[in-house]
Amino acid sequence: MAQLRSTPSRDTRPVSIIYAYLALVAVLLLAGCGGSSESEASADGDTGEDEEDAIAISAESVLRQPVSSLYTTSATLRADKRATVTARTQGVVRELLVEEGDRVRKGQQLAQLEDDEQRIAFELAAAARDTTQRDLDRSVSLHDQGLVSDEEFETTRREADEAKQTAALEELTLSRTTIRAPFDGQVLRRHIDLGATVNDGVAVYDLADLDPLYADVNVPERHIARLDIGQAVRLIADSSSAQAEAVIERIAPSVDPSTGTVKVTLAMRGATGLRPGSFVRVDIVTDTHDQALVVPRSALVAEGRRWYLFRLTEQDEKAERLEVTRGFEEGDNVEILEVLDADKTLSDDDRVVVRGASALTDGSRIEVIEPTDTTDDAPAEEAAADEGDSVAA
Repeated sequence: MAQLRSTPSRDTRPVSIIYAYLALVAVLLLAGCGGSSESEASADGDTGEDEEDAIAISAESVLRQPVSSLYTTSATLRADKRATVTARTQGVVRELLVEEGDRVRKGQQLAQLEDDEQRIAFELAAAARDTTQRDLDRSVSLHDQGLVSDEEFETTRREADEAKQTAALEELTLSRTTIRAPFDGQVLRRHIDLGATVNDGVAVYDLADLDPLYADVNVPERHIARLDIGQAVRLIADSSSAQAEAVIERIAPSVDPSTGTVKVTLAMRGATGLRPGSFVRVDIVTDTHDQALVVPRSALVAEGRRWYLFRLTEQDEKAERLEVTRGFEEGDNVEILEVLDADKTLSDDDRVVVRGASALTDGSRIEVIEPTDTTDDAPAEEAAADEGDSVAA
């Protein structure tokens, strides 16, 4: 019977010992490197904690100055006097004496129509008037002497009156061939051309009195008690942002029951560059705080319904966050009514962050970047350019 003989297995212990030795060497090497790094870090003074980077900001001082509450609305400028000057008789345009944009005085000649026919008619009527007047003068003398009957005298007087009226009518017709300005103003538009035939009632010029210009605004009744005749008002043109000053000229005595507002008429005098029909924003001062604590609008950061600003510490190294309430707002200035943090204050000696505030938190490290004045650098840049030109030459 055959017997099974087992084959002896190979001994693997020497290989395991080699792997263990290599692993130990690797651990020792890594430990040595780590120890060296820690030693170097300790030598350099690194504690292992990253220091917070400073955030670049710009700052401005808190100011004490007057700030006003404004009622803002809009209006369209209008001329108080505006008219379309029309021809009052028929004729051909012989002269155009003014153009669009010209300023004219009341009674100034604007245009002249051909007047030969009207002038002849007037001269005939004037001659007849003079003749009948002489006849009347002679008849009066004769009537006083009893040489002319009452009936003949009345006929002569009636003829003289009729001739006088006819001459006056012809003179009026002649005068209407000269078109004149009805009031002081400025020519807005010319409707006729040289040589054109015009009839009675045809538009010739548009004329308006541009000084003053008026604007009508509707102000809520609750603000009326703070308004006065002569009070200054600021107007800002919608198209060009140009500003002009106006005054309150009239305040209506009644309230519009449908809107609860009162009509206020503003007058703007002087050369302002604004025109009738211009759309303007109107800012009316309704109240003023004379000694308000004011910061730029860019200093405020909103979080929901809360408002914050960041005040610089004494060393200008950190920013302290303050929760505040706002008051009046005028232009880029905002009044600070109160600091809501119990242990914090704000005064006109403080500086607040106006650029970079949105990136800050309470206690953030900051670096104040002052505005750069480029005017001093211009000569240096020009000198450098000149020097470069010389080298190139």
